[in-house]
Amino acid sequence: MNTGKGNGSPFYVLDVTVCCAAALRVRRSIAGCPEAGVVRCEPLLHACSSQESDAPCVRLMIRLPLARYADVLHRLIECVPSGEIGRLVSWREHLARCGLRHGH
Repeated sequence: MNTGKGNGSPFYVLDVTVCCAAALRVRRSIAGCPEAGVVRCEPLLHACSSQESDAPCVRLMIRLPLARYADVLHRLIECVPSGEIGRLVSWREHLARCGLRHGH
């Protein structure tokens, strides 16, 4: 399996923001999607703007091949309809924003 480290990686990363209480549901749902998985979970200091309460939130970064994008979106909408779906970025761009200069 390609780990996403080389040039032309087939993997992308999708940011999703959900309340902390929903994070486990999302992780379990994504775990059932072949070739996709949560690679990072960041606690956020503010509440989700789409939530009615001031519940603490997390940003989940989901690694997936582009072919699984629709499946991942479907799973997200089913388990957390009030979450916020963010940008889809290349694996290399994701690694760079995590502080790895050359995506290695």
